[in-house]
Amino acid sequence: MKKFLITFLFLLLSGLVCSQDYFLPLNREWNLRYEPWLNSVESKAHTSFRPYRTVEIKTIAPFDSLNQNNYLKDGKFHRTLIGRKLLKENLFVIKEDGVTIRFNPLFELSGGTETEENKTVFTNTRGVWIDGTIGERFSFSTTFRENQGQLPFYLDAFTRKHKVVPNDGRVKDLYSNFDYANVSGTISFSLKKHFNFQLGHDKNFIGDGYRSLLLSDNAYSYPFFKISTTFWKIKYVNLYTLLQDLQIPAPDDSRFKRKYGTFHYLDINIGKRFSFGVMEAVIWKADSIKGRSFDFNYANPIIFIRPVEFSIGSPDNMMLGLNLKYKLTSNITLYGQAMLDEFKISEVRSGDGWWGNKQAFQAGVKTADLLVENLHLQTEINYVRPFTYSHRSSLTNYAHFNQSLAHPLGSNFIESVSIINYNYKNYYLRAQLNYTILGADTGQSNLGSDIFKSYDTYSFEYGNKITQGLEYTLMFADVRLGYLVNPNYNFVVEGGVIMRDDKPENADSFKTMMITFGIRTGITNRYLDF
Repeated sequence: MKKFLITFLFLLLSGLVCSQDYFLPLNREWNLRYEPWLNSVESKAHTSFRPYRTVEIKTIAPFDSLNQNNYLKDGKFHRTLIGRKLLKENLFVIKEDGVTIRFNPLFELSGGTETEENKTVFTNTRGVWIDGTIGERFSFSTTFRENQGQLPFYLDAFTRKHKVVPNDGRVKDLYSNFDYANVSGTISFSLKKHFNFQLGHDKNFIGDGYRSLLLSDNAYSYPFFKISTTFWKIKYVNLYTLLQDLQIPAPDDSRFKRKYGTFHYLDINIGKRFSFGVMEAVIWKADSIKGRSFDFNYANPIIFIRPVEFSIGSPDNMMLGLNLKYKLTSNITLYGQAMLDEFKISEVRSGDGWWGNKQAFQAGVKTADLLVENLHLQTEINYVRPFTYSHRSSLTNYAHFNQSLAHPLGSNFIESVSIINYNYKNYYLRAQLNYTILGADTGQSNLGSDIFKSYDTYSFEYGNKITQGLEYTLMFADVRLGYLVNPNYNFVVEGGVIMRDDKPENADSFKTMMITFGIRTGITNRYLDF
């Protein structure tokens, strides 16, 4: 053991990478800067596990140029300290002896009107983002944001029901303007070019789509330890997480119940155009009475947890996922996913609608610079059968902090999402249209839409079908016009219109129309389209 530790420390201290290696923000618009290069036929990058690392991009794209304000005029104000910090530089930087530390503000000051309810909505966010590198192998990042807000009706209802703001943390008070905070922090170490170790409290995303049916950044941040191994045409990720269930308080103290998750993801590039990924995940509950916390049976870093789970006779929640990508050209990428929560081929073939046919599927296409430079188009379909992601208890379902670890709608729906992004110099347009058909439970029934209900309480063993129950049609449109002020921390000035129409069958619609304007820094994704 002593010789092993000495050898390991020697390798750790002697490992080198070709340049500074750190993680980029997990934000769709930020990542669109690099996707034309990442998805080109000549690119060897593995794009299906995010956030991206800089070493995955720097050898492919003009990384430094893409993060500069290239259209900034060389005027007198632009050369002043205030002009530089506001428009083209980090707010404050320490750089000495191989150490770089960047300090940037995080803020949002936006307001608007929800016309149907004649309600004023606003968001007031103040925070800080500190990140940096030490040498060529070690990096760190931390964010803190304090928020107050008044939300549109449908988001207000979600927050009061689940006691969390969508994509964020718990609210402090349900009887006034919502007050909530969110924090994240990670440290990362790269060993040569093949290994990266990351420890932190943040989010992860598996897939090439706008949504992920495998693991998304929909829920609040969680503690995790991640090992990424990249060699030849393979990327392999081990992700160990600590999750929380807010449904069932612990009986012995004020803390909420804990559960754990282990994820393995193997991505293989086959030729220049095709990528194939396999994910397996297991979720299990912590049980103080039985003395069970982190189960080291699931610490095995090698893929195929299912035999381990079977060998210990566990009641844990196993999931299997597939991710596919095909580069039709350097400008057109096809992608898809499948999540198998339960899979009995005999029941699938019978077509009898067994409740345990719990699967989810995604198919999509996205383009970059296809007809016009800086024009990005994306459209996808998501199909999730009833009871998918649910389990015997919320302590083992596929959720964290009262939100799904996959799709924000949970299960029992079909969804179409289409998005257009266009940039002209620093100006941008973003337009999105969703059309969804979903089924909701009625009365005390369990028809498979609520992933927090135990699947043992299903209403029918057979005869289940997609969108069963009270059927809703949901239309969501979001159009934004904005100006990118500073790309270093994604400071934008933006105005937009959101329209939402939620119509139950044989009933009147619940409509939302919201007009907003404000300034903000965007380094995370916000999913308001559900």
